[in-house]
Amino acid sequence: MKTVIKETLAQKQGKDKVSYFFYAYKGVFIAIIGVLLAVGFIVYSYATKPVTIFNARVITEASKDASLVPALQESYDSLLQPVGKEQVTVEYTNIDDVQSNQVFANQLAAQEFDIIWMEESLVTDFVSRYDTDNVSASDLTFQQDGKTYVGRTMPHAPHPEALAKIKKLYQTEK
Repeated sequence: MKTVIKETLAQKQGKDKVSYFFYAYKGVFIAIIGVLLAVGFIVYSYATKPVTIFNARVITEASKDASLVPALQESYDSLLQPVGKEQVTVEYTNIDDVQSNQVFANQLAAQEFDIIWMEESLVTDFVSRYDTDNVSASDLTFQQDGKTYVGRTMPHAPHPEALAKIKKLYQTEK
C-alpha cells in the first residue's frame, strides 16, 4: 500500500475510511470485477453449449429441396430423442452457391457429418466435387415426392451410435 494512502486512511474514520479505500483502489476493483465477469461468461458459455448427437446435411440445387430438412429434423428428433443440451442438426447446402460450397467442403474435410442426403441426380456431381477419395459410402435411399434421395454415410462418423439407429430407420422402410 502506498504511503500516501496509508496516511490518509489513518486520518479517516468509519464510512469515510471505507469510501476512501474503495476510491483509492477503484482501478484494482474494476479489473477484478472485469476478470470475474469474463471467467463467468466463459464458464456459462461452456455450460450451456449445445451438444450435437447427430449431424445430417442435405445437398440441394438452389435450395429446391430445403423443405426436406424440417421433415428429416422431425424424424431424427423423434428417433434419437435429444435431452437437455443435446441436439440433432439437419441443414442444407446449396450446391450452386460458392460460399456454401466452401463451408461444406471444410466441414466435410473435418468429418463433421454423419450422413449427407442428396437427390440421386446429384451423386455424380457430389463425387466429382467432394468425394474423389470415396470417403463416403452410398447405401441408404428413400423416396419423397417422386424423387429418390441417396444417403452417403461417413465411415468415421462423429456419432456412430446415432448413425446406426438412423440406418435401421431406412432399412425398415425398404
